[in-house]
Amino acid sequence: EWLGTAIDILDRAAKQIQGAADLETQICSADVENKCLLKEKVEDQRTIIKLQTQLIEKEQESVQSFKETAQKEVNSYAGVVASSCATALSPKKLQTVVKRIHDTEDRSRNIMIHGLVEKNGEDLKKSVSDIFSQLGEKPMFSIPCKVGKPVSGSLKQVKVSFPSASVVPTLLKNLRQFTLI
Repeated sequence: EWLGTAIDILDRAAKQIQGAADLETQICSADVENKCLLKEKVEDQRTIIKLQTQLIEKEQESVQSFKETAQKEVNSYAGVVASSCATALSPKKLQTVVKRIHDTEDRSRNIMIHGLVEKNGEDLKKSVSDIFSQLGEKPMFSIPCKVGKPVSGSLKQVKVSFPSASVVPTLLKNLRQFTLI
């Protein structure tokens, strides 16, 4: 009888030892998985930082392009004025030139989409987004606006503005190949 009790005690101890070993294995496995997830998070954050840096660089290029265009336009205008008359540039004329340059830069960030069917209660941004998705593009754009009088069931023009003019040529190339069905 004492032998049976000893066997029971050893058997229970063996089960507890095995349970502890299984628990240790699970803890090690969870630790490895946690390290893998941490490593993925660090890589994702590096990617985000890289993309943010690229975005900042593109914005700086856009600002620099505007500055260069403004400088060329002012120089060109100043040259014409200097050669045609002896009077100096008035501040009002200079403001007009700068406004014209800004308007040109502003228009270069827009595209017009013709032929969308107007439906009551439609989400115009979603419709435009769907068109870009069909082209395989997902550019960021501001809320599109309708051009012309709203008539239900008619074709309409939609103006879409982008944060940068660099997106427009690619989209126009792809839009030429696109036809609404």
